[in-house]
Amino acid sequence: MKFLLSLIMFFSLGFASEELVLDSANSFITTMRGARNAPIKELIEQSKATIIFPSVKKVGFVVGGMGGDGIMVVGNINSPSEILPVSISGGSIGIQLGYEDSSLVLFIFKDSIIYDIKDAKITLDTKLSVAFGDIGRNYNKVSDFKFSSDIYAYAANDGFFAGASFGGAVISAKDEILKQSGYAYEQLISSASKLLGQ
Repeated sequence: MKFLLSLIMFFSLGFASEELVLDSANSFITTMRGARNAPIKELIEQSKATIIFPSVKKVGFVVGGMGGDGIMVVGNINSPSEILPVSISGGSIGIQLGYEDSSLVLFIFKDSIIYDIKDAKITLDTKLSVAFGDIGRNYNKVSDFKFSSDIYAYAANDGFFAGASFGGAVISAKDEILKQSGYAYEQLISSASKLLGQ
């Protein structure tokens, strides 16, 4: 009986991981297709890692909180060195009313952020520079774009960043490495090609 329960638990966890990777692949495409002015090619090619949260819920009144599960793709999303499950949680202070739910994509440009997430967790604070929203809007040519922030963040819901601060939000990795095979993984690594029309 114990063996049967263990077997059921094993397959349940495996299915949940596959579903998370597949949801992340779909959310990555949806979110970045909505960011029409973003330098997508440069973000994909030059970032050190990509964190994708299919669903981040933000709720509150004056003092708010957020939470969601996703994956961190270390290296180029076309050929990642590893994929880890991650979560985001914490509070933010600002003019916040009601409830928001959106996918969230973070492009990481600093190796130390990846190491901190893998070792335990990282808190988004004033030591890190984070650019939110459509950061390529004021650039006439993609070649003019210079990445100067540590993290670039995009959300599918245009109003998700309104009146909010991510200060105090915590990103942490779970003690697991997701397998780099199967249908969900194939969809993930092909997502960048789909965005770039390849």
